[in-house]
Amino acid sequence: MTAGLPVPLQRDGQPVERLYPGWQCNGRHPAPAGMEVLSLQHRHTGQEACWWLTPEGDILACHALALDKRWSQKIREAVAPALQQLSTTLLGRVTPLPAEACFPHEAMAPLTNLPHTARLQLLGLWFRSVSRSLLVLSPATLLDGEETSLELEAADATGQPFAPRFIRAMLETRPAGPHTLACSPFSGRIIRAELTMPTDRGVACRFSDERNGETFYLFWPGPAGQIDPQTAQQPLFYHPQGELLLGDGPLTPLVPIFLLSWFISNPNCIEELKHAHPFRLEDYGVGKASALWKDIALSPSSSQTDTQATTQEETGQNRTSFPFSSRHWGQSFFFEAGRTAGLPDRDRLTPQDHEKTTGAGHENHDEP
Repeated sequence: MTAGLPVPLQRDGQPVERLYPGWQCNGRHPAPAGMEVLSLQHRHTGQEACWWLTPEGDILACHALALDKRWSQKIREAVAPALQQLSTTLLGRVTPLPAEACFPHEAMAPLTNLPHTARLQLLGLWFRSVSRSLLVLSPATLLDGEETSLELEAADATGQPFAPRFIRAMLETRPAGPHTLACSPFSGRIIRAELTMPTDRGVACRFSDERNGETFYLFWPGPAGQIDPQTAQQPLFYHPQGELLLGDGPLTPLVPIFLLSWFISNPNCIEELKHAHPFRLEDYGVGKASALWKDIALSPSSSQTDTQATTQEETGQNRTSFPFSSRHWGQSFFFEAGRTAGLPDRDRLTPQDHEKTTGAGHENHDEP
């Protein structure tokens, strides 16, 4: 140990005077239950850590999950009321959304002021104690086997959740900022993201299927701060009401913790959720067919197309996903609606028509 400490600390009654090479102390912060947190960071790698202390400077643990039974219980009891309210109103929508004035700002203050690493550790400690029935599965568990036509009809008739075809369609979703659309795993309907939630480990989107009253989240691991990461990997799925996580990889069990931390840092999202509106075709230009075909007939130059694409991106309409972020939209929902309206089937579209359609500045979601 070579780096000095700015504060006196003890471990098992012995003074701790130095840190290991490369580590430095960033600050000492108050924590719930009368505890304190010493935040640490490695100068070269940027890795963060924290020590949990008593007010007298005794080191209790180097991670919240390593606290002894007495201190672990004290700190969980201190944060439980605020986190339980947050979990039922925002995370899982078990109860109606509160007014922003009713958000437990004062109770959340000890968590809001904690260093990010310490907050995640504390949330993990609390969440582990209240989610003992949480089920973590690989998507392959629900996708094994093929559905027969009779099974599909039965699922449609009973409204049974998590039909494999709905799961497959949902896992095709890719983030597109505020325009992210997904297939509901409960009803198969196309629904729009209510919130886009960038975290330091990826981006999440919150969805609600009003027909079933269910809320779920999709999470794409990736670099910090990206709302629309260019990723080809499947999202992780979290259904709070059903206590279910679907995903492969080490981040899967941590998704609820990332979400809770984001809600703590963004209490203003309550008003955003109250003003969120469901997916509507007219929001994506459907119903303006005459203008669409007029634009195609004019065959805009490449510079005009680039200008149009730039305008779309400036308004959040990502060119690579506009108007729909799942290829299953183009393969199923749109053409089912077309048959009802008397439009030609997909198989009857000529190659020339197909090329004209993709020339309008939208991505081709059909298979060749």
